Amino acid sequence: MVSSETWALIPVKRFSHAKTRLGAVLETSERAALAKAMLRDVLQNLRATPAIDGIAVISADPEAFALAKAFDAAIIFDPDESGVNAAVQAGLAAFLPHNRRVVVVPADIPFARPKDFEKVVELLDLTPVVLVPALYDGGTNALAMSSPDLIQPQFGSESFLAHRQVCRDRHLACSVLMSDGIGKDIDCPLDFRPYLVSSENLGLTGVFLDQLNIAARFSIDDAPASLRLF
Repeated sequence: MVSSETWALIPVKRFSHAKTRLGAVLETSERAALAKAMLRDVLQNLRATPAIDGIAVISADPEAFALAKAFDAAIIFDPDESGVNAAVQAGLAAFLPHNRRVVVVPADIPFARPKDFEKVVELLDLTPVVLVPALYDGGTNALAMSSPDLIQPQFGSESFLAHRQVCRDRHLACSVLMSDGIGKDIDCPLDFRPYLVSSENLGLTGVFLDQLNIAARFSIDDAPASLRLF
């Protein structure tokens, strides 16, 4: 039986523990605020995607649940907080009785737009698995499956190659989408470089970066030339 619904699943770490790799440029409260801004942008863009029928957030953070509720997203409680892969696996298990197609979306890809998510769902009509790699670090910034139990999540270092290998091992056809919008995340200080020149049209995350005057926190050697990289 093929599901007629496609849902997005977003794993969300507690905001107070978010983005520790940004500690060199952001205070703890600023990292929490950035994580909230990014999640809000992700929720807003998913909500505006016609091909996405519903959204679920799995977390243990009450503030994340409040944001999810504001966007009519379902809530899945993560009592163990054992890491992203355990959280995703628990979220996927919650979908199994409903036979839904699932797009796993990290909470730190605020620059993905509805048209980007539409392309993922279009490819999911053609192959049972769709992968969108991160543009810079070998990670996976979207994992879409025609059934929640097709492959186990392998998020983390070099997860894109790990996910592809699992598909090969299970003889599953897999589409790969290179996407500027989905492929860009903010996870470490180097990820700020493309946004130091301009954060126009980058949603609430861009507004927050402007408020921080993030470029002033980098040395002149860190700053890119006055040309957008993408």
